Amino acid sequence: MNIEDVRTALSAGNLAALIGLEECGWMDVKSAPYMVDTEPHHKEELVKDVAGFANTATGGLLIIGFKATKANGVETVSEVNAVPRKLVDTETYRKLIDERVYPHIEGLELRWVECGDGKGVLSIDIPAQPASARPFVIPPPTKKDSQSVTGLAVPVRRGDQTVFWSRQEAHRRLSAGWMAIGAPAADDSGVHRAAEESVALHGNTADRSKAQRILAAMPFDAPWLRMLQGRLPMRRVRADVTRAIDTAWDALIADNDIKFLDHELVDAHATFMDSLRRLINELDSMHDPDNGSSPPAYVEVPPEWKRSDPERYQQTLADLSGARDAFLEARTELMNSLNRSGLLS
Repeated sequence: MNIEDVRTALSAGNLAALIGLEECGWMDVKSAPYMVDTEPHHKEELVKDVAGFANTATGGLLIIGFKATKANGVETVSEVNAVPRKLVDTETYRKLIDERVYPHIEGLELRWVECGDGKGVLSIDIPAQPASARPFVIPPPTKKDSQSVTGLAVPVRRGDQTVFWSRQEAHRRLSAGWMAIGAPAADDSGVHRAAEESVALHGNTADRSKAQRILAAMPFDAPWLRMLQGRLPMRRVRADVTRAIDTAWDALIADNDIKFLDHELVDAHATFMDSLRRLINELDSMHDPDNGSSPPAYVEVPPEWKRSDPERYQQTLADLSGARDAFLEARTELMNSLNRSGLLS
């Protein structure tokens, strides 16, 4: 199986398909979650593992909820070891990754596969990133709850392991870049000033055009946006709202290859798009009460779960609300960034 086959199996809930696979440069399995609330070094391990996959040409899958056995130096997936949902804090995982991995990882997805009895498997999917974005860097490990704000480390995959660049490797690559672009001058102020003037002249026009396209796809008075801003319980969502969100997504993703030139806007837009993708994924997991027999008026979290599986019911509501709130927060930050750049006037 290749990485796309494993993604398909996970999406279908076919966990048995992974049994017998070997860990490799694009897949790593964990038998237990990262306990980021109680173990400071688990925070460092999470961002190290994720950034390691971001630094590959293929991307990768970090899957929590499988055991692996080692024989002749090879780790092989041996059995499903579903973990309690209450121990997996996807909100904190995503926040840590966003805060500690630079640059922003585009298209990151955290997907929960339910196994019953409040347990399941978590897939952290890191898509292949543009070569121009690599290397992805993180703060160096400190084994403490706080992170270093001065140093950096570069995690990479070596076979089925994630390791850091050695000093020799970092020097070799920095030296190559230094030779390619030239050593920094004693005073680069003229270069920086010329670059700033160029962005002001050309970048502002391009960024303004992209901002206008975003506002056209997602106007301030869009009914679906107002509905989300009401922050009502997400037990049931009207179908016209989900269709409007899908339409906005289609317009935004069609324009996604054209990037902002302003670095602040690049990061804010990437976070916004990831949050919208996550919201759509959560909405897609809601149920059609008519089972597809006719165009639905709404989708819902099955009300019978409230009695038959209350933990699943409450967790699904929490996931939906969390995705909505993260989207609204990311949209607000994007709008503020556009405003600071003078692109909303």
